[in-house]
Amino acid sequence: MTFKELLETVAFVDVWAELNKEYPLKDGAFEVYLKVFSQLQALTPEPNHDGFRLAVVKVEDAFEPGQFIYNVFGIKPKDKEHYAFELSPWKEWLALIVVEKCVETYGAAAFVAHSLYELTFFGHDISDVEANIKKEAEILKERHEEIKNGAAKYVSWDEVCTELGYEDNRTEEEKEAEQKRFERIMVDNKKVYERLLT
Repeated sequence: MTFKELLETVAFVDVWAELNKEYPLKDGAFEVYLKVFSQLQALTPEPNHDGFRLAVVKVEDAFEPGQFIYNVFGIKPKDKEHYAFELSPWKEWLALIVVEKCVETYGAAAFVAHSLYELTFFGHDISDVEANIKKEAEILKERHEEIKNGAAKYVSWDEVCTELGYEDNRTEEEKEAEQKRFERIMVDNKKVYERLLT
């Protein structure tokens, strides 16, 4: 089933209930997301030649232990990488094949809600999104050229922290404990990914 086909199986009020439950939304967000939902329903999907699949997986946030987030990403057949779709036009999202185990686990409305939240990263209107994606792609292309031509200035992590006024005052024991928490979360999250994506 494609994302477009999944969209056609859900009512917006159910999608909204999930969005409103999971995300800190501003006043007027109902109308904004209803418009996004309607625009998506009216679009014709572009072909998905690479066979990308769309996954929505609830995992523990490695930076905030005990908090859970929904990770929305793509996978390709016979490829273990996870792919971000923020720079993908909405027409491409519609042709993505949904990972059925994710839909079964969280429900169609939740799957759609978290996907809508992710696909609106660059805006809530298709024309704005396409313009913003084009701008971001141009910036990335320029940065790539700077790196390729040796014109890029590399800045160390310590320099970034100093510039931002950040000081890591943790003890070695605190750093070690945090590292162990991070590793435990990564192991637990890997099990969730394996259960839903294989």
